[in-house]
Amino acid sequence: MSSISLRSRILLMVTIALLFSAAVEAQTTQSPPRRQNEAMVLRSLRTLHSAQATFQATEGNGNYGSLQDLYQMGFIDEALASGTKYGYTFVVTIAPHSPPSTPATFSITATPRIYRKTGLRSFFISGDGVLRGGDRQGVPANGNDPEIDAEFSCSGNEQCTIFGLRTLNGAQATYQATVGSGNFGSLAQLRSAGLITQALASGMANGYSYTVIIVGQTQNVPASFRISAVPQIYGTSGVRSFFIATDGVLRCADRNGEPADESDPQCSQ
Repeated sequence: MSSISLRSRILLMVTIALLFSAAVEAQTTQSPPRRQNEAMVLRSLRTLHSAQATFQATEGNGNYGSLQDLYQMGFIDEALASGTKYGYTFVVTIAPHSPPSTPATFSITATPRIYRKTGLRSFFISGDGVLRGGDRQGVPANGNDPEIDAEFSCSGNEQCTIFGLRTLNGAQATYQATVGSGNFGSLAQLRSAGLITQALASGMANGYSYTVIIVGQTQNVPASFRISAVPQIYGTSGVRSFFIATDGVLRCADRNGEPADESDPQCSQ
């Protein structure tokens, strides 16, 4: 009897060990995809934000677009246009402008399709370009959620600079439609309006130097802006130079440390 009891105990210990190993393996294999989903969702929200700014300035005639509108213009891919990608559900809410004083608005939420499995945090972004979110237990985030530090939503100087330029692009659109009264703003003005972080307002962030050139509106010429970002130390803090202007199209190229401009190819990553 004692030998049977010992054998049973051994089998039980082996079973527990196997179950524990399987649980660890499941956590190991499932957690990275979840984290990867969240990183890709943050990138997609930046893409959508930039697409909205471009749509408003072109085909939208001052208004923002639905996911299908953005897809038909070629700004986003079919999967993102479906509202389901990377294990998340994307919802776009838009409100048209109402002359003479109410500007168009938009907001975008990204919520895990299966909470804890496809993602943990919910995310939110609107016209100001500020990413917000947190663990909302699977319900959508909103404009009251805390800001997500850009350093945690991007990896590497170049990717963070792309996010920075898209943030500036959205901030310029918001500034023009509100306190700018039709004009765009300097980095200091965007910061004073609460549209960008202090780090971005300094003109030096994530190993890149930013230059903003703005042209005020006249009777016959609309306001415009140009923003370039170049590596502070070429080859060390970054290789590519980046450029974005009023049309919202992000461009980049290896310019050997010199600024990029509108002649460079479109840059999506």
